[in-house]
Parts: sequence; C-alpha cells; structure tokens
Amino acid sequence: MAEMTGTGASWQINDVISADTPLQFSKESYKKLEKDKDDLNRVVRPSLTYWQDAWVKLRKNPVAVAGLVILIIYILLAIFAPMFSAYDYKTQNADLMNVAPNAEHIFGTDQAGRDLWVRSWMGARVSLFIGFVVVLINTIIGCCVGGVAGYFGGKVDMTIMRIIDVLYGIPTIIIAILIRLVWNEGIFPLILAMVAVGWIGSARLVRGQVLQMKNMEYVMAARTLGASGPRIIMKHMIPNISGLLITNMTMAIPQAIFNEAFLSYLGIGVQPPNCSWGVLAQTATQVYRAYPYQLIIPAFFICTTMLALNMLGDGLRDALDPKMRGKY
Repeated sequence: MAEMTGTGASWQINDVISADTPLQFSKESYKKLEKDKDDLNRVVRPSLTYWQDAWVKLRKNPVAVAGLVILIIYILLAIFAPMFSAYDYKTQNADLMNVAPNAEHIFGTDQAGRDLWVRSWMGARVSLFIGFVVVLINTIIGCCVGGVAGYFGGKVDMTIMRIIDVLYGIPTIIIAILIRLVWNEGIFPLILAMVAVGWIGSARLVRGQVLQMKNMEYVMAARTLGASGPRIIMKHMIPNISGLLITNMTMAIPQAIFNEAFLSYLGIGVQPPNCSWGVLAQTATQVYRAYPYQLIIPAFFICTTMLALNMLGDGLRDALDPKMRGKY
C-alpha cells in the first residue's frame, strides 16, 4: 500500500503494487483522506514582536546572559549591601587600620580603618550611576543634534559638523580641569565634564543613520501628511534605530565607568571621604606594596563590570540586528 499527498488532502492507494506490475491507476484506486483544517492554518513559528524576538535570541546567548547576570548582581549589591552592614563607609577607626580580609571584614579595611566591603559597594553606586547617567545624557543630546544635522542637511549639517570637529579635538581631562576650577568637587562637575564632548559619538552615529532614512517612503509619506521635521525625527526615525542606539549605549557605559575611575584616580573626580571604584584604586596605590588587596578589589570590580557590559553589548548587537530576525 502506498500513500500520496497533495495540497489540502491526502490520497491513499488501495491497490498493492509489485515490482512487475505496470503502473496503471484509476480514480477508484484512490481513497481521499480528510485533513484537519486546523493543521493547515497552524503557524509553525510563533508570532513575535521585534523586542520579544530580540529577548528570545538574547536568552539563547550564554555569554550575553552571563554578562547580564554579573551586572544585575553588582547593581543589587550596590543598592542593598551597605544597607545591611554594621559599618559606615566614611567612619574612621584607628584600631582597625589595614586589617586583612576576614570573617568580620570580608574585604578588610583601608589605611583609615574603614570597612572596604561597604566602601566597595558605595563606590559601585557612584561608578555605575555616573556611567549610566552620562551615557543616557550623551545619547539624548546626540539624538537631537545628529537627527537635526542629518535630516535638514545643507548649511545646518555643515555648521553642526564643523562645531563637532572642533569639540572632538578637546580632551575630556582638559574640560574636567577647567570645570574643577569653576565648581567644587562632586559628582555633578564630573558628569558635566564627561558629557561636554561625550555626546559627539552618538551624534555622528545618529546623523549617519538619518541620512540613510530621510528619503525612504515612510518618511516621505509623513512629510506629505504635514508632519514637522522634529516630529519625523523623534517619532519615525529615532525609533527605527533604537536597537542600534541601545547597543551603542551598552558599549559606551564601560568607557564612561573607566573615564570616571581614571579622573578620580588623578584626583579630579570624586573626592574622599566619598568613594567610587576610581577613588578606592587611587587611595590604595599609596600602600599597595604592603596591602595589595586594597588595590586588587576595586581593580577587579572595574574589570569585571567592563567585561560584563561588553559581553552584554555583543549579545544585544546580535539580538537587535533585524537581519538576524527569526534565526534561533
């Protein structure tokens, strides 16, 4: 007995065919088998939105998931670890100076007798806060400036790009020093110094994407319906490059954290008794030969945080790529 299938139905051959029998079929040789209509209408691949599809692909990337887990653990410890500790991050104790890590002081104490466990996670609050806030502000400014330059083009684009070229040549450390001469030390001057020229990369990225999209059909349709330039940029263009922007932000956060640590290490960032990972590293360099753990701890957190964000950024780049949509 043999079976043949066709569109929408199956046919079963009732006659037994041998190797020596010539193939002679008649209509009576077939028996129509009913097919379940639900099977025909069933979609093999579930219908997913763009963000749901990206999340599924991200979960299937073990490297990106590992980076995300490390980042979440650090954020949770930065929020809750100092709250449940019996020690304060800035109270000095001469009897506990340079105590090695033990059961009571997990990370030991510094040269002023302050508990390094609490100071490490208070420093994580500052470093992570500065990293995320700086990148968010840079992205917002970059979207506005780059979107205007790319959409309007002409003299507007030329003027904005020449200003960007001038600002691009100014080192961040020079701006940080100048701002410190005007404002006292603190987090706000440090953020302002890092934002002053930090938005240039986002602006160039957005400008390039807008130049590619401004002549597309949906943009021309919105323009024909009377939508203003700012509305087209913010409602139509920016959402279409949101995946690229998120990936760029994830890659920029490690650089912002490193810049904060570098500026604090030079003494023009966060100032003691406030702390960040950069401040902890800068303070530990004075005694690192005798007490190396005081330098190893903040350096480890800086390195692992930057590594986790880079792993997550690589995973987001693949997950948010429209060309990879539907591939598992």
